[in-house]
Amino acid sequence: MSSSAYSSSCIHVFFLYAIVYLVAAYFVVIGLMAIVQGLRHKRDGLPPGFFMGIIYVLIALIVFFFAETLASLLPIFIGALFLFGGIIRLIQAVGFRRTIANRWMYFMLSSLLWIGIGLLMLANPFDSLLVLFQLFGGFLIAVGVVEWVLYFTLRSSRRQQG
Repeated sequence: MSSSAYSSSCIHVFFLYAIVYLVAAYFVVIGLMAIVQGLRHKRDGLPPGFFMGIIYVLIALIVFFFAETLASLLPIFIGALFLFGGIIRLIQAVGFRRTIANRWMYFMLSSLLWIGIGLLMLANPFDSLLVLFQLFGGFLIAVGVVEWVLYFTLRSSRRQQG
């Protein structure tokens, strides 16, 4: 393995672990806030928020201690999220056909991009992680541009209607 390939691999592993640890930290913060709120507002026993806080802290511990497993599953999870997000956007695109007849294809293009990246990440999550992250970054840029166009399209169509 070349030096640059090894350092690139280390960066990606670090990135995956960082995401998993950030998720664990998020659950700890949310859980501790819920526990503190529950202790402050107890009247006739502890409120359900207190117990949800305990569940969040337990989830954080699970995420923390199983970080390696979760980091290896992250590409599959992201791929599934993109696939389902794309399907939802595809349904929305069909619905927009009536309201913005001349530009609903932008929504269709966006949904197909989501579905394509999701399928790619699910079909090949581990073999070329670097390529997947590059595609993911490029996809996010493309989706950002499409979403920006869609925002202004919807805004102008609402102004014309109202």
